[in-house]
Amino acid sequence: MLRITKPLCQHHIQTAIIGAGVIGLAVSRALSKKGHEVLLLEQATSIGSETSSRNSEVIHAGIYYDRNIMPYKSKFCVEGKQLLYQYCIERDVPFKQCGKLLVATDADQRDSGLPKLVEYAKGNGVHDLKIVSMEDIKDPYSDVYEPNVKCTGAVYSPSTGIIDSHSFMQSMLAEAEEHGATLVLNCRVEGGRSAGPNVILTVDGEEMVCDNVIVCAGLHSHKIASDILSQSNQQSSVSKQNEARKIPRQFYAKGSYFTLQNQKQPFSRLVYPLPDPRGGLGVHATIDLSGSTKFGPDVEWIDDAVINPYDIDMNVDPNRAKSFYAAIRKYWPDLNDDNLVADYSGIRPKLWHPSQTNIDNALKDFFIATPNHHGVQGLHVLLGIESPGLTSSLALSIYLNNNINLSLFFCLHFSLLYHNFVIQLQQQYKLYLSLCM
Repeated sequence: MLRITKPLCQHHIQTAIIGAGVIGLAVSRALSKKGHEVLLLEQATSIGSETSSRNSEVIHAGIYYDRNIMPYKSKFCVEGKQLLYQYCIERDVPFKQCGKLLVATDADQRDSGLPKLVEYAKGNGVHDLKIVSMEDIKDPYSDVYEPNVKCTGAVYSPSTGIIDSHSFMQSMLAEAEEHGATLVLNCRVEGGRSAGPNVILTVDGEEMVCDNVIVCAGLHSHKIASDILSQSNQQSSVSKQNEARKIPRQFYAKGSYFTLQNQKQPFSRLVYPLPDPRGGLGVHATIDLSGSTKFGPDVEWIDDAVINPYDIDMNVDPNRAKSFYAAIRKYWPDLNDDNLVADYSGIRPKLWHPSQTNIDNALKDFFIATPNHHGVQGLHVLLGIESPGLTSSLALSIYLNNNINLSLFFCLHFSLLYHNFVIQLQQQYKLYLSLCM
């Protein structure tokens, strides 16, 4: 593993991937296994130290996402779940397919919300869900027994699980490096510009010529891509090209987690309320591989004037515990006072904000900006990669790998056609000169 403080200057790279979180690592693995020369650039001193290390570590089933509104999330989550379980088995990555209960806490949620989730899931190709009653959950002989859960009914998802995300990321890095990828830590991408068929990146003050640049930088993806597009726009005087180079902006939603202490662990599987209409999955109960229970995340929208994610206070406000107690006691009324301890927080990159009006539903999906969106050849930008990003990572990497290889095929194909055309012109010109003599 190469860990240097600055990349080699004046170097030509086939594919530079910006961001060594779970998505960047998955893409590096996929491309390097297909023979790409891959340079993985990370500004932190370790991999997966931001969004990828501040989540619930859940393998999602693919339940929530309306395929007509969020086609990427619905597709990649379902495909990614199967790929992820298979990967964990093959690579000895710790995981547990523990299952999940999505609980209704009133009659309307039971009669309307639960069937709606099942229909969403069926539309996405998830057919293993079943609606269970409160009596089923209280029955010690049922396969959904959770005596501490209070609800009016629930949807049981047997294919939901948990994973050691750090072991997963380390495994993908090892595979990528086995196939020639190079990781460079502690380096900062300061901008870039298009240069014909290439993208020239500025990394720690030095320029690097790249055939492909894939921006998987999480909270920083929009800033990095905007700098590249802005510099590229300055080279173009065509207003249509400038207009085409716009990409959606990222906003931020903070989610805090609290850990249970001084009380017996209440659940043997994950327990979720129905999705939060403000943009999250509700304050859910997650068990980790050691059996400990944590609750969260909640949803705290950051002011839309905040551009730099480093301006966000990542500390968990202990006063938010009050709302956690209220939310958790809807499905676990036996939670005792003072038994929640502030743990950690994470930031979700969003492409919409509640302060906006007439929000385009398409912005609630993952956004993959290709040269068709912004006009810069070789540049691919991943935006709004929040949950279920971990679950989707392997499927998303296959999608990008296929699209980039297809683009390379067409570039090589047309280059070859152009080369042959030039040769034919030269031959015809020589023939013309010989006839004129």
